[in-house]
Amino acid sequence: MQYARGDDHIVLVSDGNSNYGVELADAVSVVSKTNTTVYLIDQTPDHNDVSVRIIGSKNVIIGNKNTFRIVVQQAGTHAAYELAVKVDDEVIYHSRIEQFDPVKVRPISHAFSTLGTHVISASITPEGDDHFQSNNAFDKSVYVVPKPAILLISDEESNLRDTVSDLYDVTVSSSGSAGFQEKYKAVILDDRYIESISPDDLDALRGFVSDGRGLLVVGGEKSYDRGGYLDSDFEKMLPVKSYPSEYYGMNDVVIVMDISASTFSEIVVGTGVTFLDYEKALVIDILDDKDFRDDRVGVVAFGGKAYEVSGLTYLDNDAARELLKETIMSIEPKGEITTTLDQGLAMAEEMLTNSAGAKDVIIVSDGNIDAGIYESSLSVADRMNNANTKMHFIHVMSSPTDLLTKFEELAHRVDGTYQQTTYPASVAISTAQPDAAPTPTPPPEEPGTYTVSVFTRKHFITEHLDLSATITGYNDVTSKLGAKRLVVTGEGKPIVCAWRYGLGRVVAWSTDNGGAWSSALYIGNNSQLISSVVNWVIGDPRSEEGVVIEADDVFLGDVCDITITSDTIPNMVFGGDTLDISRIAENTYKTSIDLDEEGVYYLSDYGIAVNYPIEYLDVGMNPDAEKVIQLHGGRVYNESETGMLLSDVKRRSVRTAYEPVSQKTPFILAALALFLIEVIARRVREITRRKGG
Repeated sequence: MQYARGDDHIVLVSDGNSNYGVELADAVSVVSKTNTTVYLIDQTPDHNDVSVRIIGSKNVIIGNKNTFRIVVQQAGTHAAYELAVKVDDEVIYHSRIEQFDPVKVRPISHAFSTLGTHVISASITPEGDDHFQSNNAFDKSVYVVPKPAILLISDEESNLRDTVSDLYDVTVSSSGSAGFQEKYKAVILDDRYIESISPDDLDALRGFVSDGRGLLVVGGEKSYDRGGYLDSDFEKMLPVKSYPSEYYGMNDVVIVMDISASTFSEIVVGTGVTFLDYEKALVIDILDDKDFRDDRVGVVAFGGKAYEVSGLTYLDNDAARELLKETIMSIEPKGEITTTLDQGLAMAEEMLTNSAGAKDVIIVSDGNIDAGIYESSLSVADRMNNANTKMHFIHVMSSPTDLLTKFEELAHRVDGTYQQTTYPASVAISTAQPDAAPTPTPPPEEPGTYTVSVFTRKHFITEHLDLSATITGYNDVTSKLGAKRLVVTGEGKPIVCAWRYGLGRVVAWSTDNGGAWSSALYIGNNSQLISSVVNWVIGDPRSEEGVVIEADDVFLGDVCDITITSDTIPNMVFGGDTLDISRIAENTYKTSIDLDEEGVYYLSDYGIAVNYPIEYLDVGMNPDAEKVIQLHGGRVYNESETGMLLSDVKRRSVRTAYEPVSQKTPFILAALALFLIEVIARRVREITRRKGG
């Protein structure tokens, strides 16, 4: 990139895996903004290779069940192996596994009964081809600490109280009079009226959290919108505002994709990219547009008949959005010759029948409409237009045209927007409602059933959470700017929101303690949510007294950075040598050690595992590479197609440039010539007249 000036070509001869720095998708996105095209050579490995690693928390609490994930990757398409997992040399799992996917994740749960460092080891014994053996074993060091102390302020027995009492050292009080002492790692307020929090308690709580501790505020009939929190000093600490979530004209959008036989052909000859490939890229681009994050989006495909690819899905749910994108990428043409646009529109109309918000339909097609289909398509589209459904027609084509097509004519007749797009350009679709003033959505008057789901997957609380629950009530709140919405109802109402306050962490749990509304959140696998919330609020569960060491496990070749918290300057010895320690903040020190062999090392009683070099972690081609490259206008070649690369680069290097050319000179010269001719003519006439006289 550093030598690129724009309008360039970059060819990657790589497995597409990035061990350091930014991810491939981010790098390609930056490059594409300079109109630079990226190509990738998809290579078939000469040998299969299998790697294993363990993902999980470093510091865990004694007696609590912890879930660790054993991740096995392979370079090929099939591997058979025996997987063994040990804790301190005791086998806790052993099984023979056949793997056909590039990556397989197996959760393993374990509760530690003694304090200090423990080592989890995972090893695989492949039965077939396995090129490198060094990445067949992985160690993870785990530091087990006593149950941290937390303060629960509550007036009643509840599922919440039972759950946290089993997991932590809990002190229960009916008020803040117990004091927000330094020994507590976190405070849980269970359904409290604002009047129950005195100014002195609020000041103490604010200082408690700002200094690096945690706060969990649980809802109910006496809290948030029902407890007078709105615009209070207490609410300033929370990641939510205590008024109903505002409705900004949330849209229900259905994308209608053409997968008829005409989309099989290449959109530009020699690229290998079909009309359908381009359609998929455009739809993925639309789904990634932040303007659609508050919308519910469904997808319909039509060929010889219409198919529902996906029902209406709330798009700001990370997991749901990624699943929808994967579903779209997996669409295969059905091979029908006819283009049944009318059936596709009719299915979109049916999906939007019960929509309460604004309705939009986006039709992506190569524009070929069969003669017998136009009138029936117009009938359906006209009916949808009369029902206030806004329609957007996207015409994908090899090159732009000024000819009026049936597809464009249909768009004009139903007051829809129409735009042509040629590969590899993207499109911009606006479903905004500028005339719709935001109005609050009132909380439900009648009790109902509300499905809750993970909204943001990339967070400590929800990253590996399997949530399947319904609740019968909630506090209607609005997340603040900067807060993370982690769990929501099916309509996007926040249930769990988190943010940082000072050095501390605050979570708003806007349903109750399980006594009336949300008992399903405290049982079975769903109970992992409350434990994950409290663990995140607590932060580091270890005591702050004495010397506290913090260091991650590393890969061979990486330097191990160590952070030490101590009231006095620590004197640390490793391998017989005194470590060079520097002070980076009050009571905080830093040092590093270079470990040149695999194994588990100990600094005092704190374990640090060193595993194989990180280069051997991700094996095989990056499974997301092809999708990333194609979505940004590039192409992936297999090894037999590399001869086409040069011709494609040459073809794409031909660009049309428009430069202004001045046409003033000929007109100026002509004017001067006319002027001179006139002057000469006048002079000749004057001379002639004088001679005649």
